[in-house]
Amino acid sequence: MRTLGHHAAIASSIDAINSRMAALAGSFANVQQRTAADDALIDLLSGQASSLLTAAQALKAIDYAPPPVVPPSSELADPEE
Repeated sequence: MRTLGHHAAIASSIDAINSRMAALAGSFANVQQRTAADDALIDLLSGQASSLLTAAQALKAIDYAPPPVVPPSSELADPEE
């Protein structure tokens, strides 16, 4: 399965994002009040997450279409030459 590395890297990135989200939640609850800038950034993050979800679901709709096999250049040469 050649795609396993991609899946693992994405899962690792999502784990890091979840950790940062938890840290933000803790900050908003215990360190400082959320600002209007925070709200705007959260809206941006939410939009990006929605786009990521759409892109992830679209992966299931991709049909495999291998590239055509191209013969080696020696097989393309004109035998008359």
